[in-house]
Amino acid sequence: MLLGKAKLAEAIISNVVAPKNATIQTVNKSPRYAESGEAIRGSVAKISCQFVDSDLAKIIQKSGADTSELKTYPLELIGNEQDLIDISASDLIGSEIKLHDAKVMLKWEQGRNGGGWRGLKLVLNISDSVNESE
Repeated sequence: MLLGKAKLAEAIISNVVAPKNATIQTVNKSPRYAESGEAIRGSVAKISCQFVDSDLAKIIQKSGADTSELKTYPLELIGNEQDLIDISASDLIGSEIKLHDAKVMLKWEQGRNGGGWRGLKLVLNISDSVNESE
């Protein structure tokens, strides 16, 4: 890899410990965009989610505490467009998914003075998981 040719959006961070299981809290489907900048109706480029660590949530629940105050983390589901279209956002909320194959990547955050690579997110290719389970 040449340092001048690296794409930060594709950088994988390997020295971070990620949760093994996630309970999805919110879901948002993002469409693909045409070159004109218009959203392509009926398309899905990725699914952005917020999740809590399922294992931590179970421990908190056992102790009788409220899990609604747990920190949420960003998760992007990517893959073949048809696989993304087939996912129901309402079925995904509250579900628990395994994150064993998720990669930790840089997250672009829009701010008052533009944006920047200010955070981390997990990215899970669901098409890879579907193909492995068949």
